[in-house]
Amino acid sequence: MSESSNNEHKTFNLTGVLKKVLYKNEENSYVIAVLENNQKICGNYFDTDIEKIVGEEVLLKGNWTTHKKYGVQFEFETLELKEAEMFFFLTKIVKGIGKKFAHELLEKYTEDELVEILNEKPSELLQFKGIKEKKLDKIVSSWQKFKHLRELGKFLSKFGVTSNLINKIYSHFSEVDNLIEKIKANPYILINIKGIGFKRADEIAKALGIDPKSDFRISACVNYTLREFCDNNGNSSIDKSHLYKLLDEALHFKDEEILYEQVVSKMLIEEEVFQTDEYRISPSMLYYAERRILEFFQRRENERNRKIIASFDEYIEKKEKTLGFTLSEEQKKAVELINEGHKTLFLIGYAGTGKSTSSRAVLELLEEVVAYDDIIAIALSGIASQRISDTTGYESSTIQSLFVKHEDKEFFPHKVILLDEASMVNSVMFYNLTKKISDDTIFIIVGDDGQLPAIGAGNILADAIKFDLAPICKLTKIYRQSEDQAIAVIANDIRQGEVPEYNKDYKDFKFIDISINNYYAIKNSSSQSEFSDVRSRISESILNTILNISSQYIQKYYDYIKDKNISKALTLFQVITPMKAGVLGVENLNMQLQTLFNHTKAKAYKSKLYEYKMSDKVIHIKNENMKAQTMQMYKTNSSEYLEKRVFNGQLGLIIKVDFDENQCIVLYPNDDMVVFYEFDELNSLLSLAYCLTIHKTQGMEYENALIPMSFSHYIMHNTKLLYTAITRAKDMCFIVGEEEAFKSACKRIETTRRQSVINDLLSKKTNNILPI
Repeated sequence: MSESSNNEHKTFNLTGVLKKVLYKNEENSYVIAVLENNQKICGNYFDTDIEKIVGEEVLLKGNWTTHKKYGVQFEFETLELKEAEMFFFLTKIVKGIGKKFAHELLEKYTEDELVEILNEKPSELLQFKGIKEKKLDKIVSSWQKFKHLRELGKFLSKFGVTSNLINKIYSHFSEVDNLIEKIKANPYILINIKGIGFKRADEIAKALGIDPKSDFRISACVNYTLREFCDNNGNSSIDKSHLYKLLDEALHFKDEEILYEQVVSKMLIEEEVFQTDEYRISPSMLYYAERRILEFFQRRENERNRKIIASFDEYIEKKEKTLGFTLSEEQKKAVELINEGHKTLFLIGYAGTGKSTSSRAVLELLEEVVAYDDIIAIALSGIASQRISDTTGYESSTIQSLFVKHEDKEFFPHKVILLDEASMVNSVMFYNLTKKISDDTIFIIVGDDGQLPAIGAGNILADAIKFDLAPICKLTKIYRQSEDQAIAVIANDIRQGEVPEYNKDYKDFKFIDISINNYYAIKNSSSQSEFSDVRSRISESILNTILNISSQYIQKYYDYIKDKNISKALTLFQVITPMKAGVLGVENLNMQLQTLFNHTKAKAYKSKLYEYKMSDKVIHIKNENMKAQTMQMYKTNSSEYLEKRVFNGQLGLIIKVDFDENQCIVLYPNDDMVVFYEFDELNSLLSLAYCLTIHKTQGMEYENALIPMSFSHYIMHNTKLLYTAITRAKDMCFIVGEEEAFKSACKRIETTRRQSVINDLLSKKTNNILPI
């Protein structure tokens, strides 16, 4: 260990091998870890997921601190890999070269010799044990693809940017010429890369000599802060005073409102941001998206088609006979609005109110004037789009697949488009959808505003209802086939903040109470340590009950797989929990359920969090273009591959773990798609899916769902979350846990309101919205 000093304080250097990560905060990248000599270290690490460099030797710069609970810790300001740049490049970036082979290469050759061999005479590497033609082709192909990274790495390594981030930077800007010069001219272009953010780009900018109070720096921070705030909070606009507080924190200024006003005023002129009312501003992308959504509805408001059926009552009477059920007055209203010639309709209904039935009746009316093939039902998730197809009988598609299929067309070719699960669609997605819908197309938007709002900025469904952006038909009557079927009734009681009759004997709902008698008395009379033990016992008891119930579905899961009914297997049973961490969090539950469900003896691949095995249920977690084949191509051992877009939330089944090719192969049955994942992609692209967060299950439906209910999750308990979770179950919903926690969640009404551009514009005293 060495030390150096500067004018402000002493700075120490510390080296060691990173042994284990004890804690990490995803929001601010703060980590606590331990080195192999058991020395604890802490600080903010932004480069990559710190778990990826466990086992590597690191160099830290910082200072020693004493924590009242954890004792002496080294608080680092920077953490860098000490490994030779070429070694790290070969092992972490070039595919097919492991640590052992990299050591062999660097022992035999100098760096320059190795570069010459890889470029000019790679066959020389066949002399090394274990290197065959196929593996060499993979190494050479990867080297040719990524060798430009070394030059970029040499430039950025001066600023503490690791090879992992350099790889991300290069991948993001692979089409950009003179990238190094462009980064020198504007380091803030790096902000667009996940894992860098404003702080790291700002460090590079300051090292290159940028003036801390330059408009250039502040406008970059405004753009980044606005985007992060909107993405993380679901808002599409922000109060200026709140923005300025966030800027103070990011820029390390104090009370610089005048400076911010000057910069924001210039940004308004340049239309980088927009003012939505006197006190609020919005990033340009979200402003344009929501402004144009408004224009889309306003443009269609006064345009009507001719009436479809003259004698409507007579038509309905005949239609009810072919449908096999009687439409309620609410459901008739939906059909009547379309019959009267409206081009846009919001069909809003809570769980069990007959949205699918009404959708079918509306689409069948439209089939009187358009061809069957001109009608399509769409949804964000594959399972949701399949479900609406099953219930209405019309063609369906995911939104993204529809975009891909018709990317070369100005408008979608369909004359009727029905969007289901509309609460899931954020502002940007909704705008991209509406700009591809022609003025002649009939657009039906179906949704449940009791559910969680979309991931990302905007609240289109709620805003449309609040401001009557188009004709609305609200379904309120709950339909139940019998008195002992209660999922919809229980869910709707919870939505209204009422505790339902949850302890009755129902066919489709069961509450299993795992409580400790005199819980509050024990809490008030116990020490913190004693009470922690009580909480642990409750959590373990809930976990064991969940595993016991889950075990009832193992045989059927494998029966479906054996019968090649993979879609049924994936939606047979789902554990749904609100949080990631803890005994009852997603991560632990996935590991426990995997142990229960998957007894395969085949070799598994261990990633930083999970092991991946043949027949595991998995979920794709990031929108990404992937190497893929159709199932037919895969079965016939085709050597050709397709590039397919795989979307966040798609459920699949692992059909092979290939250690020869270092690949995990996943079947997505709803999309007839077999996707090939490199092992080192699994951490960022895939997760086990035996248990999912409530947010991840939005738009999905499962035969059976199980929800743990614990005071450990109290921070996440509210009516919207619980309503959304319960309504994922089709045939059976189990809630397992603490009765008082469940009652409390039923009464805790979610009151958070998203701030949106549409709300800002239409809440003005003068609703004079001018076209852009």
